[in-house]
Amino acid sequence: MSERRLIKVSARNERARPTLEQDRFRFLLAEIDKVRRAHSELEAVFAAYRRDHTEKLAPLRAALRETCRDCIFALDALLDQPGWSRLDQSVLSDLLRSMAAALIDSGQGDSEIIAVFDKHNPVSFETLQAQRLAQLKAQAEEMGFDLDDADDIRTEEELRERIYEQAAAREEMREAAQRRGRRKSASEKRAEDSAKAAKQTLRELYRKLASIVHPDRERDPARRHEKNLLMQKINQAYATNDLMGLFEAQMQVEQTNAEEIGQLGATRLKQYNKLLSEQLAKLKAALHEAKERFLSDLGLPPMQQVNAQALGRHLKAEARRMREEIARRQQLLEVLGDRAATKRWLKLQRQLAHGVFDDDLEPW
Repeated sequence: MSERRLIKVSARNERARPTLEQDRFRFLLAEIDKVRRAHSELEAVFAAYRRDHTEKLAPLRAALRETCRDCIFALDALLDQPGWSRLDQSVLSDLLRSMAAALIDSGQGDSEIIAVFDKHNPVSFETLQAQRLAQLKAQAEEMGFDLDDADDIRTEEELRERIYEQAAAREEMREAAQRRGRRKSASEKRAEDSAKAAKQTLRELYRKLASIVHPDRERDPARRHEKNLLMQKINQAYATNDLMGLFEAQMQVEQTNAEEIGQLGATRLKQYNKLLSEQLAKLKAALHEAKERFLSDLGLPPMQQVNAQALGRHLKAEARRMREEIARRQQLLEVLGDRAATKRWLKLQRQLAHGVFDDDLEPW
């Protein structure tokens, strides 16, 4: 009796054991859901950081800009005064140009700052920019990029876009030539056939859902509106190969669940798994790209951790650095407001350059 019971239990367990494709199906659904949630959480972190960045750093950045502007105009006023030695005049001019150029390069300069820069520089800022752009164009042409209509390229950003476009076109042509120049292997043909079958499976599911949901067949206005919204989601999911989105629509329409969908035949399930695997890879790539774009847009280090705690620490450090910089500029502004103090400061700079300075002169 106990032996028959053991056999019965074993048979029941054998029937309940999922296949490898079913296991993979469940795993892929769980992973896609995990990456989706990670993306949503990341967007929330991004939004919070941008809000804090605007509220806490924007006022500091504006204060730093204004202090720099005041220093530049103070330097300009000092240089208009007679009696400076040639060396002191050179130090003050260099400081003015560097501060003005920094403001202009950061996009915070204006016509007044550019005018002051041009006043104290042998070559105008516009000419310097044109020379730099011409040099970059020449380098690009030496690297083989076609800039026949280079006159249409008026900024470095436009030049970068042209180079990126041509580089992408070159790579596409190279890959196409490679594909034409060799025969497909058996594994590549199988992969192609598998991709076609998977796409056909996706199309069949889409058509099935579209036939069920189609709002034109609904007489009730409220239900028609609901179906319109659902149909938009289905169309969007099909257009982006979002099998998970179609599954969610299917579960909503047919009142089914992922477990029941996972009981399909092995061939269909294998095709579903291929599509889900591709979708998972794209979602992971999109998540990585979103992190990189966020870091780049805000000028954060590429290896910066992207979570609320790490970004909060970075924000505090940046705010502290900006406050310190504002304090230094304000101190410099006080010095520049007094000719005698400016001369003492210039003397200190010369002494620091030689590695010695008086005990009564404090560097800052």
